[in-house]
Amino acid sequence: MNSVIYDMTSFFPYNQGNRWSYKHISNGNESEVSYIIDGVETFFGVQVPKKVQEDNPDEYFCTLIDPIYGVRDFKHHIGMSPNFLVYTPPTIIIPAKMALGQIHYNTSHLFRHKYDGEIQDEGEFYDVTRFENIEDIETPAGIFKECPKLTLIRDDVFSDLVVNVIFTQWMAKDVGIVKLHSKVNIYSPQNPEPYIVESEDIITSADIDGEKI
Repeated sequence: MNSVIYDMTSFFPYNQGNRWSYKHISNGNESEVSYIIDGVETFFGVQVPKKVQEDNPDEYFCTLIDPIYGVRDFKHHIGMSPNFLVYTPPTIIIPAKMALGQIHYNTSHLFRHKYDGEIQDEGEFYDVTRFENIEDIETPAGIFKECPKLTLIRDDVFSDLVVNVIFTQWMAKDVGIVKLHSKVNIYSPQNPEPYIVESEDIITSADIDGEKI
C-alpha cells in the first residue's frame, strides 16, 4: 500500500455558488448536466450544503465536507421519485484521509420519506469505498494531473426495493469530480429483471470560488 496519505476533503470544494458542468453520456445519447452548491439544510444544528442538479432541482444531496470525518452524506432528495432519504447517522462515504489501496466500509440506517415529510419506510445503507489509483485525466476542460480514482459501491436496502449504485470517479484537487462512471441497478420483487442504467460524466467547465475552469 502506498504510504502517502491524501487529504480527500481537498477534492471537494463545496463553497456556495461553486458550479460544475459535464458532458453526460447515457444509452448512446449525449446531453449536458450541471450541478451547483446552492443553499443549505440544517441537521442537528449543523448547516449542510446542497449540491443541486440545475435542470432538475428536486435532485440534490446534502453533503458536508468535514475536515475530521471526511465526506458525509446527510440526505438524498430524489428527483426521479417522490421520496427523500435521510442517513442516520450521517454516512461517511469517503474518509478525510486515505492512502492508495485503502478500503473504507460504512453503514447507516435509512429513513425514506415522502415529499411532505411523512416517513414511508426504513432501511439500511451500505457503502464500500476503495482508493484504486492515481491517474491523469484528459477532458474538454483540460488535463487534470494526479487524480485519485475511487470506486464507491452503495446499496440502499428496503423491504420492497434494493438500489445498488457503483460509482467510479476521478477527482482533481480544488476542482472536484472531473470524470464519473455510474452504474445503477434497481431490484424489486415485482420485477424479475433488474432495471439497469449506465452513464458517464466528463467535466466541460467549472466555476470554483470565482475562478473559471
